[in-house]
Amino acid sequence: MLAQGKRFASSEHPGRNDNLNRPAGREHRALKGAHGPSSARGPGDAHAPSTMKDVAEEAGVGVGTVSRVVNGGTNVSLKTRERVEAAIRRLNFNPDPIAQSMRSGQTKMFACIVRDFSVPILSMFVNAMQDTADVSGFGLQVASSYHDTDREIVMLERLARRRIDGIVIASSSETDEGLLETISSSEVPIVLLDRDKPDNVDAVLIDHRAGVRTAVQRLLDLGHRRIAMLSGQKGVRPVRERVAGYREAFSSRGLEPAEELIRCGSFTPDFVYSETAQMLRSEARPTAIYAGGTAMLAAVLRAIRDVGLRVPQDVSVVAGADSELALLHTPTISVVRWQHDQLGAAAARFLLSRVENRKAPVQKMIFPTEFIQRESCGPAPS
Repeated sequence: MLAQGKRFASSEHPGRNDNLNRPAGREHRALKGAHGPSSARGPGDAHAPSTMKDVAEEAGVGVGTVSRVVNGGTNVSLKTRERVEAAIRRLNFNPDPIAQSMRSGQTKMFACIVRDFSVPILSMFVNAMQDTADVSGFGLQVASSYHDTDREIVMLERLARRRIDGIVIASSSETDEGLLETISSSEVPIVLLDRDKPDNVDAVLIDHRAGVRTAVQRLLDLGHRRIAMLSGQKGVRPVRERVAGYREAFSSRGLEPAEELIRCGSFTPDFVYSETAQMLRSEARPTAIYAGGTAMLAAVLRAIRDVGLRVPQDVSVVAGADSELALLHTPTISVVRWQHDQLGAAAARFLLSRVENRKAPVQKMIFPTEFIQRESCGPAPS
């Protein structure tokens, strides 16, 4: 379904729960007891926990070999590893994670801090991150910062004390000195989600600038001149890049944007609705709107409806991310989109590589965006 509509590929490429132990993805399931019955024991010991020595006897190898298999050692032949893994399954042997952590210095656990659990598109990112981490035996905790800088600092410090192995965070500010210092000086590997400050930290980024530029150029070519730009606080990279792409689109057509139509201040529905309704009720209202945020579309469409206007006859709309709403709305909504699953997988890979080599060069990856034109974009009304 996402493939419908005309593609304009860019030429360049957020219910509250404070529990940081909330499991994500496949980790959210009923867990068996720490140990299970051993088929290698006598009737009187049927419910005693299996030990590494039991596995070694079952597989016909030494305890050291079992330890290397359990702890991910590489100097074990494939045939021997398979024999040990089969014995582990037969005996239902579960290694003690605390003991493993003490030996390896790792908790085998990552954390992901997002701004808001209510943003559906972020679930794609978290699921892909979990899938990638799971292959290497790492679990994932997720938490929400609710776009609160002080809360993010507390959460980062709390996770560090719990000896988490790595953190992905979409921070709420790139100008707050306390938050920047906490991230920059962290002894725990951190990957930034669509943030580029501090610059000494790994980051996975989205090319919002190119996507917005392409979308606004298309609106200009349809005759629109009063194009509203809605987005969050200017202190974060996605907003800066969207506004830059917006300005570049006008410049590429030899035009100047109407500065009063650039409304950046918050990603919240209340802000988006209020600003959209205010602009649409003005005498010189916009004929097109770019909703520059992953969860802004609903508030924009509600404001258009409440003012009594139609899409696209009276106002054209482009959303800053794809969603079920964009696909199911009538008319369907044009979007700038990117692959959140690829972003999540890359973030997990960055953490895994950083766990292995703390001194490796800083890793940055920019993911492309594309403009998908659907039914919500039409000629500017006369």
